[in-house]
Amino acid sequence: MTDPVVSAQALAVRRKLLLGVPFGLAALQGCGGASAAPAPSPTPAPSPPAASPAPVGVIGGWAARPSAAASAGLAIFVPDVGAGGSLWISNGSAWVPASNPLTLAHKFSNASMDASVGAFADVLLDSFTIPAYVLGPASGLRITAAYSFPGGSTSSRTPEIRAYFGVGTYAVSSTPLFDSRGQFSTQATVLLNITLQNQNSMSANQIRPIDYGFGASGNAFTASTIDFTQDVTIGFGALNNSSSVSSADVQVLDWFSVEMLA
Repeated sequence: MTDPVVSAQALAVRRKLLLGVPFGLAALQGCGGASAAPAPSPTPAPSPPAASPAPVGVIGGWAARPSAAASAGLAIFVPDVGAGGSLWISNGSAWVPASNPLTLAHKFSNASMDASVGAFADVLLDSFTIPAYVLGPASGLRITAAYSFPGGSTSSRTPEIRAYFGVGTYAVSSTPLFDSRGQFSTQATVLLNITLQNQNSMSANQIRPIDYGFGASGNAFTASTIDFTQDVTIGFGALNNSSSVSSADVQVLDWFSVEMLA
């Protein structure tokens, strides 16, 4: 038989214990004697957002570019420089293209000239203009032009490539980048390649055609003073000669490209 005094004391102790324990935990202990659940782990603080890349500004054209000195580390998209536009980055002193080389122009021209223009006619077939200051003092150009002569005659094969700037024109004040000297009399096609390199100056350049002769001797470098602080136009033409009397004397500029070597 249970002692009523001992039972009352045990009941009092149990009540004190229950008053100091949360009800849910006491119920669990009373039902199954399970241990207390572990405290939840603290939620980690959110990671800071990743740094955003330098903003790219879209400008209306090369002439509207901001100061390079005030835009160090920033990029701009220039819609009127390059085939389809181009991305430029400021290094703090100048704007430089994000890609090198940068294709300034690539055009399938198909412009042609025949002997109906008369003897010694120098005809501009197509052209491309490079805005002022696109090239820097150490930049260069790589110019490629494909000509064909579909008429079958061998008397008129004189493609021309010239540069002129400012108020100049192809016919009057241009600088020859290539003079074929009539060396294509037996060719059906010709691919011309010309390099121009600024010599740490905006108006002192060295020119070298890869094909045929140019300069004082065959394939020699020639010095030039094309001023790239002005708009410079590259003109692709054809020169007639005195023996070209047939409409079969056709010269065709198939295509050309102009690349900037930054």
